[in-house]
Amino acid sequence: MIPDAFKVLIYAVWQNRLLVFDEPDFPDQWLQVPGGTIEPGEAPDIAAAREFYEETGLAVDVPLHPLMVHDCRFKKDGSEICHRRYYFLLRLMGDYADTWIHIEEHRFDSGDPIRFRFSWMSLDDAARQLGGGMADALPLVLKDEL
Repeated sequence: MIPDAFKVLIYAVWQNRLLVFDEPDFPDQWLQVPGGTIEPGEAPDIAAAREFYEETGLAVDVPLHPLMVHDCRFKKDGSEICHRRYYFLLRLMGDYADTWIHIEEHRFDSGDPIRFRFSWMSLDDAARQLGGGMADALPLVLKDEL
């Protein structure tokens, strides 16, 4: 199946915990990791750094490590959709807040800005709680942590 969209997902790890977020204004949304859509002509690693900054407010100043590429298929409005997902690992150093709110201004659908509430979660808990197949590459991170 030809992908309908090309996406990036970023596993930002700090002190053996994963950066996750929810959407306080949309409590029915699942727990997520930063990521988004690759723009036409954009390299996946550049898209990952851009999306990470847009969603978190944190600049990427350390290398992003590619983990895997995976086609994720799901049903939407009665049709099968395929997103090609590029997963990246970002190991963070320094000091970060335990939790913060960031407003995403750069919406792909030109909608209103959206609030994201960020926090850190153990890798094991994240593997169980992330939604939408976002945990698909976490075993690669967990294996590396052992």
